Amino acid sequence: MAKGGPQILIIRLEHGERISRLETYLYPAGAHNVFKVNGTGFQQCIKPPINEALTSGKDRIVLATPGRKWYICGVGQHCAVGGQKLFINVNPALVAPSAAPSQAIGSGKEFIVGDGHGWTPYFDYQAWAQGKDFRVGDALVFKYPAGAHNVFKVNGTGFQQCIKPPASEALASGNDRIVLATPGLKWYICGVSQHCAAAADGQKLFINVNPAIMAPSVAPSQPTVSANQFIVGDSQGWTTYFDYQAWARGKDFRVGDTLVFQYPVGAHNVFKVNGTGFQQCIKPPVSEALTSGNDRIVLATPGRKWYICGVGQHCAAAGQKLFINVNPALTT
Repeated sequence: MAKGGPQILIIRLEHGERISRLETYLYPAGAHNVFKVNGTGFQQCIKPPINEALTSGKDRIVLATPGRKWYICGVGQHCAVGGQKLFINVNPALVAPSAAPSQAIGSGKEFIVGDGHGWTPYFDYQAWAQGKDFRVGDALVFKYPAGAHNVFKVNGTGFQQCIKPPASEALASGNDRIVLATPGLKWYICGVSQHCAAAADGQKLFINVNPAIMAPSVAPSQPTVSANQFIVGDSQGWTTYFDYQAWARGKDFRVGDTLVFQYPVGAHNVFKVNGTGFQQCIKPPVSEALTSGNDRIVLATPGRKWYICGVGQHCAAAGQKLFINVNPALTT
């Protein structure tokens, strides 16, 4: 290992049947830092906003979802000149054998995208997805002739505008399996030619993933500490002119806990944003808004989380925004 490069410690933590992994980046505090970036940021050494940096000198990152992950050092030219960056591919969690599993997630369903049609242009994938109950632990399988298509996971803007991520992020096996590891909105497109944008029914798919259904168990094994539910703002709910940072102060948010945003339907909404979006009140695409008036967000991964209201000037003028730090789940 090059002198000064990050040391990586892989640790297994067993939570019932599910195994998480952690990376630990060790370095002299102040000499380096760690940023999580996307493929483009990795290739071009693009630094995110400074408030997204990990700087403790012993930074722990839980690998909570499968797929490609990219990390860089944002100090000086350490990434561009010194090559201080890391790219890994995270596989789905292993299942540990147990005679009496505790609260095991019900067997995940496998959805063949498009059923008999597979992954192809000129097919209405939103009609296909309508009425299906996608859950954490389920899997999407994109089937197509290898070389004819591919699959990119994108965000709401990339979905609407058919923006292709870097080619290195494409799935291209012709039998691509994606495990739905976290709840929320998910978007997928084909990046070949104009397959996404040109067709009347573009080759793209949008779904909403619900939390996993937990199966009851009489004989629990290695139980995790019960998750907490936080009503954001308590009795005040999600509203303008309320100090949400004062509300959050002192609360111990953990992976597995749930935030509940309660408000009159139509009066507000909830967007999950990054640090820059939080500071500048930048609204994501409207398709990413939560608008039910009783929006539940499961805290699926540790780290910093930012939320804003995108209605009018509620964020910028009335301070309707929340920042929290989520700690890893506790186990008993």
